[in-house]
Amino acid sequence: MAEKKEASSSADKVLTLLEHISDFPDGISLAALTRATGMAKTTAFRILERLRERQYVIQDGDTERYLLGLKSLELGMKGLMNANLVEVAIPYLKKLSAKTGETCFLGVYSGGHVVYLYKSEGTLSIQTNARLGARFPAYCTGIGKALLAYQPLAEIDAVLSQPLRAVTDKTLVDRVALYEALADIRLRGYSRDDEENEEGLTCIARPVFNYTDEIVGAISVAGPTHRVVPKIDETNRELEKVCTIISQRLGHISHEKPLLTTRR
Repeated sequence: MAEKKEASSSADKVLTLLEHISDFPDGISLAALTRATGMAKTTAFRILERLRERQYVIQDGDTERYLLGLKSLELGMKGLMNANLVEVAIPYLKKLSAKTGETCFLGVYSGGHVVYLYKSEGTLSIQTNARLGARFPAYCTGIGKALLAYQPLAEIDAVLSQPLRAVTDKTLVDRVALYEALADIRLRGYSRDDEENEEGLTCIARPVFNYTDEIVGAISVAGPTHRVVPKIDETNRELEKVCTIISQRLGHISHEKPLLTTRR
């Protein structure tokens, strides 16, 4: 318990310093920071040095004032991009879930996993392990495969070089077969999860792109296999419309994606 409190206290100090620095676009001195935060000078200096080493803050050589570094700005931009994605996507996910009657998810890619950011429940019931904020391996989920297929080949290599666990009897874990499946997703523009992550659950997913032509998320429609499979084509058409509109709202101009080269 003591270790947790200490870790929490340390995190609070780091965040407090970053927040104060962000309020001063021309920089702020160590003395001013310690006065504003009530932090001991030695403690503040130690934290600032570590942040400087990691490029979260920089120190002006002439004034010795601290400013936010590129890493902090990068994190802020990523957060802004995700916030914009969610804001734009929410009304369309609600319409899609109402139209299909099934549950719709919005997810983003994070180090070989999909992280679920938003869920819109349909009028029909569903039992699934997917929860907001949850992380699942990308290779065995519909939304994860839609995200993984559009990552740089080096990233795909890194993910598929790791041990791949079969979550269900239908999970695809053969490396060559997965490369081929991801190439097929880029060709078709959508992915499917046929009970690969949860027995009895089928999912179809499509990517969302931004103005730089980068994939920023994916949207899926999921439900019981006996209910989703008979209407999969109709659902896919509705999903395509939604993902196209959201991508356009994010400034994307559509054009064909290059195919992956299968690794053997």
